[in-house]
Amino acid sequence: MDIKIRQGLVSDAGQAVPLLLSAAEDLLVSVFGNGDTSHTLDFLTHAWKGKYGQYGCNNHWVAVVDDVVVGVITAWHTKLGPVFDRASLDSITTFYNLDDAMAVLMRNQAVAVGLTPPSATELMLGHVAVDSIARRGGIGKAMIAHMRDYAIELKKQALVLDVQISNVAAIRFYQNVNFKEQSVNGTFVRFVHALSA
Repeated sequence: MDIKIRQGLVSDAGQAVPLLLSAAEDLLVSVFGNGDTSHTLDFLTHAWKGKYGQYGCNNHWVAVVDDVVVGVITAWHTKLGPVFDRASLDSITTFYNLDDAMAVLMRNQAVAVGLTPPSATELMLGHVAVDSIARRGGIGKAMIAHMRDYAIELKKQALVLDVQISNVAAIRFYQNVNFKEQSVNGTFVRFVHALSA
C-alpha cells in the first residue's frame, strides 16, 4: 500500500472532516453541536475550509491512498501564537450567531480546563483518525512517523497527545507506537514519546 502524507487542502473536506469528527466524536458533538452531529459536521467543514486555526485544513495533514483521504492528524506547538488563536476564534464567530458562539466557547473552555498545552520543547498531536476500512494498514504509524520527522525538524524533544480514558483502542495504538503514559487529567490521559536526535 502506497501511503502519502501531505498537508490538508480545502478540497479534502468531504473525506477529511468526517475523519476529524471521528477522532473525538462525543466530545466534538457536545462542544460544537450541542448534541447535534450534523451541525457539528457543518461547523467542522466551515472551519476546515477556512484554512487556518485549530480545525482548518492548513493545520492538518492527511494520509492518502489511491487518491482517497484515509487518515487525518494535526499538531500544535508554542510558536503558532495569536494568529492561530484568532483564526480558531474567527471560525466559531463566523459560523455561529453571538449567543451560540458564546455557548460554544464556554463548552470548549470547560473541556480545555483539564488539558495542558504543549511546552516549548513539545509538539502536540491531535485529531488522529484513520478510516475504519483502512485500519491495520500502517496508516496511523505512517502519520505518527511523519509528525515525528516534523517535530525533529522543529527541534522538539517530544511528541505529546491527550486521549480520552474511554478510548481504549487509541490508548493501545499509542502504546504500540512507543508513547508512554505521563499523567491523567480528569477524563484524559497525557501520552509522551521522547525523540532522540
